[in-house]
Amino acid sequence: MSRRRRRRNTTVRVALLLGGLVLIAIPYLWIILTAFKRPVDAAAVPPMIFSPFTTRNLAALVDGPFAGSLVSSVIITVLTTAATLVLGVPAGYAFARGQFAGKRLFAGWMLLSRMVPPVIFIIPLFLYFHQLKLIDSYLGLTLAYLTGLLPFTVWLSASYIQDIPLELEEAARIDGASRARTFLWVVLPLARPGILTVGLLIAIAAWSEYFIPLILAGINTTPATVGLVNFIGVDTINWGALAAGALALVIPTFIVTLLAQRGMLRGLSAGAVKG
Repeated sequence: MSRRRRRRNTTVRVALLLGGLVLIAIPYLWIILTAFKRPVDAAAVPPMIFSPFTTRNLAALVDGPFAGSLVSSVIITVLTTAATLVLGVPAGYAFARGQFAGKRLFAGWMLLSRMVPPVIFIIPLFLYFHQLKLIDSYLGLTLAYLTGLLPFTVWLSASYIQDIPLELEEAARIDGASRARTFLWVVLPLARPGILTVGLLIAIAAWSEYFIPLILAGINTTPATVGLVNFIGVDTINWGALAAGALALVIPTFIVTLLAQRGMLRGLSAGAVKG
């Protein structure tokens, strides 16, 4: 009876897993099919599942302003990821190893900043950036992204660094290494899986951000997430080009995650168990 029960439980679990995978895959499959449909077929009512194959929607991405939006997304993602890691990882190290007044208060503030929705501070941020002439600039968007991503980076980096044995740093200090040299040559190599995970999560968040650039970006810095709106007209919607643009946003994230999944899993589990 116990063997039958285990088999039945395994069958139910597999069925639920396959059902969940199908539900998750349906939207992506529909985007792929729509991206290669003719405009008349993409807007057909009732919807057509299959239609003649066309690459006209991909040509619309290259010929229109969406290609420039993709370039802006790449620039914003690279700048945001680099700036966040350069500032956040050393701050996480200081937070993990340092002892200073207000440490708990600072930790609570970082956690609170992650829970506050961006709509609360976007208007004051817009007013400040307008005075500083940072609207429609990559510097302004990078600083705006840092407001939400930097506390997350500090918090997560500190959890990874705390798992590194303190004795290794003390041995390096005894050998004459300075605090900065210990951080660069001992801590960073050991925390590399966690830092890789943080960098990938930051890049994905910056690549897919919509609300902040919708308010603070302009003609010259519009990312692809906002550039998709150009395919929505007053009377009609170019569903084929819209799906092709969404596919162009999803594919880089999927490829990066697929290539670095082993490092991401190792990094996500590194801060979960205290050694």
